[in-house]
Amino acid sequence: MDRAGQITGQQGRAMQAAVAIPILLAALALAAFAVSGVALWQAVQGGGAVGVYMSIAFAVVAALVALAWALLHVKLLKPLADLKRELLMQSQIRVDRPLAVDRGHLLNGLPTAVDKILGALRAARGETQEAVDAATRRAEEQKSRLEAILLDLSEGVIVCNLEHRILLYNQAAARILNARDTLGLARSLFGVLTREPVLLTLELLLQRSEDAAGDEARSTAESTLDSTTRRFVCASVDLATLLQARLSLVREPSGRASGYVLTFADVGAELENVARRDALLREVAMEWRRPLASLRAAAEMLAGELEAGERRVFQDIVGKEIGTLDRSFADVAQRYERLATGQWPLADIYSLDLFRAVRRHLADADGIQVTPVGVPVWIHADSHSLVLALEHLIRAVARHTAKAAFDIGAVVRGEYVYVEVVWDGAPLASAIIEAWLAEPLKGTIGNRTVHQVVERHGSELWSQALPEGRTCLRLPLRKTEQPRVPERSDRVAPMPELYDFDLFAPSTEAIRDTPLRKLNLVVFDTETTGLRPNEGDELISVGAVRVVNGRILTGETFERLINPSRVIPASTTRIHGITTEMVRDKPPAHVILPQFKSFIGDSVLVAYNAAFDMKFLENGAEQAGVKFDNPVLDALLLSMYLQPDVSDFSLTATAERLGVEVIRRHTAIGDAMTTAAIFVKLLDLLKARGIETLGQAARISSRMMEQRRQQAQLT
Repeated sequence: MDRAGQITGQQGRAMQAAVAIPILLAALALAAFAVSGVALWQAVQGGGAVGVYMSIAFAVVAALVALAWALLHVKLLKPLADLKRELLMQSQIRVDRPLAVDRGHLLNGLPTAVDKILGALRAARGETQEAVDAATRRAEEQKSRLEAILLDLSEGVIVCNLEHRILLYNQAAARILNARDTLGLARSLFGVLTREPVLLTLELLLQRSEDAAGDEARSTAESTLDSTTRRFVCASVDLATLLQARLSLVREPSGRASGYVLTFADVGAELENVARRDALLREVAMEWRRPLASLRAAAEMLAGELEAGERRVFQDIVGKEIGTLDRSFADVAQRYERLATGQWPLADIYSLDLFRAVRRHLADADGIQVTPVGVPVWIHADSHSLVLALEHLIRAVARHTAKAAFDIGAVVRGEYVYVEVVWDGAPLASAIIEAWLAEPLKGTIGNRTVHQVVERHGSELWSQALPEGRTCLRLPLRKTEQPRVPERSDRVAPMPELYDFDLFAPSTEAIRDTPLRKLNLVVFDTETTGLRPNEGDELISVGAVRVVNGRILTGETFERLINPSRVIPASTTRIHGITTEMVRDKPPAHVILPQFKSFIGDSVLVAYNAAFDMKFLENGAEQAGVKFDNPVLDALLLSMYLQPDVSDFSLTATAERLGVEVIRRHTAIGDAMTTAAIFVKLLDLLKARGIETLGQAARISSRMMEQRRQQAQLT
């Protein structure tokens, strides 16, 4: 019999004993009442006094037995049951608090003795932990060295297993790829990079590695270099960034390849420089051909015999053409110098100058009327690409809506300036805006897309309804109080490096048979305008954290405020603290939910009372054009299964029972963090019950949900 069966058998025998004792006492009490009743009846019929006294005696005995049973249950049986529950929990997980046993029991010093035993157990665990910590410190020293190396690297680094799941990445990789929501541990590499170049290079390396292993004629050094490293060119999955990459195999001590290291750098700017240099060369070849031909002809004529007047004419031609060439050369040299030293040009710009440029270009080329409105402010942006992006978007809106008049202005909100293009009409669907963002911008280097320009400004674009039937395209940009030299980005403290080498082991089992600790999880929570999703209540906040291999990755979180397009009731604000003003200028749900889906990927979702949160996600999914069809686990239902004799299953009460600190209660990210910590504790309790896979946990959740449904029907 396995461990789970032994535990189940022991629990069954304990329950039988707990039921048998009260039944036996109740039977004795009924027997006493029956005997006393018969004696009383005979005494009445016979007129004797002995029967009366006997009946009274038996009645007293029965009352004493009933009282003894009640006292036994309250003072002994229930405290023993509480003690048993506490012992089981503290034997399976660490809970640093005294035993929760009610006072007034008849266990004498038993709880105190058990507390001492548990104290000794905790002390032993502490000694073990100290030994583990000593070993961990040595590993941390190596980790710190690795982090220092990764932070110093300007190249992006991603380590994957042979299933192309990400095991390690540095912040340079996230910066180069502009993919912080899609780049994460245990996620597929092909969510951020194009598939074919990586697969082909890896296949060549693996094949070359096998060939080199059997080629004894080649030197070890040559064989290792040729068979484990290869350079190639690939692109980010959105084709926005071109990368020069190097792929190296990772080998186990046995020599078998278990993964690969990918290092890369953005070479898009270099290729753009090459393209611009080529353009300069073509310009020199084409534009300088005419003056050079004129000089050659004039020189040939001057070499002959000419009259003084004719000679002066040709000398004037030579001087004029030399001046033209000199000016052209100075212009080309200046442009080449800028090409060699220029970076992405972010600077402080006066918004009115920016909007006037947009107005002038659109009026001259398209006949579209653009009116700058509002108080001008200073913003931090690349004026050239931003002007082209705004012109492109206004033209697209004009084609889509048949409008020819727009307002453009800048509204200050905190540290940001919201650039708004406003027109009369309904808001635009997110799919339409996404299509516009994907279009290349003519006039930018390398035909950058609108999406690239927006991303390079660290921003996002959405459409929002305004009062009086108007709509705006809104683009948040950084505000500056006055022109100043931009701060260097390397002054910002870097995030810690994230990695997990345990993911090298391949997983070939079906998802339902995957161990719970091996799942890639996203634990999430929502805040809403109310508790009735079917009666108009909406999302106002989503928070999530990733859990990989039973570890909460606090560096991989998702947190967004959402504009519900309705007033948030004061009664709801008192709970989560989010006011209507706080979300007034935030994107709506149909903008945020695709971002959340991108963060989730193919992970398993976990929530506390998941049905509530999933209902709100599903209500907004259709308009957002996404589908939340990931597997879902409910931490509430699993807690109810593991602790059936507990009545309070609020998030706070469950956290306190499991020794979990409650973080930022009633905020989406805070409750998500608390739920993640609870779920990690539940993994140990589930394992003790023999529940170790996703399929088993899902069946338990379904069973508990059915029980709740039946209980709701009976009440």
